[in-house]
Amino acid sequence: MLRLNLSPIYIQPNNFADYLSNQQEYCLFLDIDGTLANFTLNPKDSVIPSSTLVLLQKIQSHGVKIAAITGRSLIEAKQMLSPMTLPIAATHGLEIAFDDETDNDGITIDTTELSTIRQAIIDSCTPYNDFIIETKPYSVALHYRQNPTLADVADSIVSTVLDSHADWTVKVGKYVFEIVPKGINKGAAILSLLEKMQTNETSCAIFIGDDVTDEAGFVAIQEGNGAIENAFSPATGMGIKVGTEPTCAHYYVNDISEVTVLLQSFLTFCQTHATLAPDLAAVSPTTNKTARHLI
Repeated sequence: MLRLNLSPIYIQPNNFADYLSNQQEYCLFLDIDGTLANFTLNPKDSVIPSSTLVLLQKIQSHGVKIAAITGRSLIEAKQMLSPMTLPIAATHGLEIAFDDETDNDGITIDTTELSTIRQAIIDSCTPYNDFIIETKPYSVALHYRQNPTLADVADSIVSTVLDSHADWTVKVGKYVFEIVPKGINKGAAILSLLEKMQTNETSCAIFIGDDVTDEAGFVAIQEGNGAIENAFSPATGMGIKVGTEPTCAHYYVNDISEVTVLLQSFLTFCQTHATLAPDLAAVSPTTNKTARHLI
C-alpha cells in the first residue's frame, strides 16, 4: 500500500538548482498530461507547447537522460513529444520504447479478451453522450472529463465489466478509469528504463507527475526495490508532485506553469554544471555550496 507523505516540501520553481548537487548526475522522468500538457475536454486536443519541447531538448543536450512515463499510447506519446527522441514508457508501462526497440515489459496481453472488454464498455456507455472511450493497443480508457458528474456511473460501468475479467484491473486517474492487465504500474516502468539509462550507480532519478497513477513512480525512485518486488534498485531519487493533493512524493509544485519554471531552473543548473565540470575533480564536497535539500 502506498504511504502518503503528509508534509511534502514545496519547491520554489526558480530555485530548483538549490536542491541539486554539482557532483551528482541526473536522469529526468516526466509524465505528460497534467505535467507537460494541459488537460483538455478531449484528450486528443492536448499538446505539449513547442517552447517546453525546446527547453527539454536543451536539457537533453547537456547530457541529462530524459524519459517520458505516460498513460498515453506509445503512438500518441511519440506524436506529442516530436521532434524529440527519448525513451518512453507508454500505457503505464505496457509499451516501453528504448533505443528503437519496443516491448511490453514481459506482460502477457490477451487481445481477444481486451476486445471483449472494449465492446462491453462501448455497449454500457450507449445511453450517455458525454463519455469518451479511448482505445489503446493494450488497454481501454473511459473518460468522463466532459461531465464530471458521471464519475459514479463510469465507476459502476468499469467495475461491472471487470467482474467477468479477473486478470484485468482498473487504473484510476483524473476523470478517467482505464482497464489494463494486472501487474503494471509506472514505478516498475521507471525502474526498468532507469536500469538501461543509468551511466553509473550514483546517478539520481527525478520524476515529475501529477496523477494518482504517478504515485507508484514516486515510491519506486524514492524507495528503490523496497517498493517493488524484484525491481532494480537505484540511488535515492526525487519525486515531485504537480498539485497539492495528497501524495507519496517528497516534493511538490503547484501547477504546470511552475513545472516549466522548474525545468528552466534545471537547465540553468545544467549549464552551470557544464562550465564547472573541468574543475569538479579539484573541488571537495565540503567546499561546494550548501543546498537546501541536496539530492
